[in-house]
Amino acid sequence: MLINSKPQNKMKPNNEYYMINKRTLNSGTNLNNLHNSVIPLVIYNNIETEKTSILKDNKGKTGIYRLTNLVNSKVYIGSANDLRIRFWVYFSNNRLISSNMTIYKAIIKYGYANFKLEILEYCNPNVLLIREQYYIDLLKPEYNILSTAGSTLGYKHTTDTLEKFKTRKISNKTLANLAEAAKGRVLSKEIRAKISKVRTGIKLSDETRAKLSAIGTAREGVAVEVTNITSCEINQYATLTQAAIAFGVSRTAVKKAMDSGKVLKKNYLIKFNDKK
Repeated sequence: MLINSKPQNKMKPNNEYYMINKRTLNSGTNLNNLHNSVIPLVIYNNIETEKTSILKDNKGKTGIYRLTNLVNSKVYIGSANDLRIRFWVYFSNNRLISSNMTIYKAIIKYGYANFKLEILEYCNPNVLLIREQYYIDLLKPEYNILSTAGSTLGYKHTTDTLEKFKTRKISNKTLANLAEAAKGRVLSKEIRAKISKVRTGIKLSDETRAKLSAIGTAREGVAVEVTNITSCEINQYATLTQAAIAFGVSRTAVKKAMDSGKVLKKNYLIKFNDKK
């Protein structure tokens, strides 16, 4: 790892260090020379052998980076609010294989040892895309399919990825989280009309209806009636959780007793209270 010896403020870009030499730009220089004219803050000459340093040095840091193919000199410009998280992606074989991004394909083809990583600058998150766009416009990186920083316009998922989107199953937990996130949201009449139009003719499967019902039940709670078979005393609880607390057992234990019809703690008979 090489570090530029010039003093830097890692959070505020200083154009004195990042702007290319205007004389070089105006001299009709080729693209390789243009890439070389940008002085990076940090250089990792081999991302395979310097993986540990790359992840450690950039934890929680926001900035712009450049990946250079040492075989053909092609370049990729990227940015991230947390560079360490972004770099983790490059070291994920599953992500590389499943993605259609050109830079991922290049890493698979040439191998990690043939790529150099450079931190062009660290900056504040609010100027991240502006600074990334500056470098994209300046260096015209070959591996960047998209010319606009932060844009996914024009990106195409692989056939396998699209098929996964179609067949993926959403867990009850995820559906519950989505329902919770939508609580209290007020939609305009125009939005409601659009949603209604889109949903016209949609038929939900029995499985989907059951999942939606389960989510509603989980959100509102299940009311239960508990009978003491010794004293014949009957108590009602608004939720399984309340009943569990009252008898010093888990919610799961109460539900199992209710579903199976078995007596809880040898004394309590629990049933669903549909009069809630």
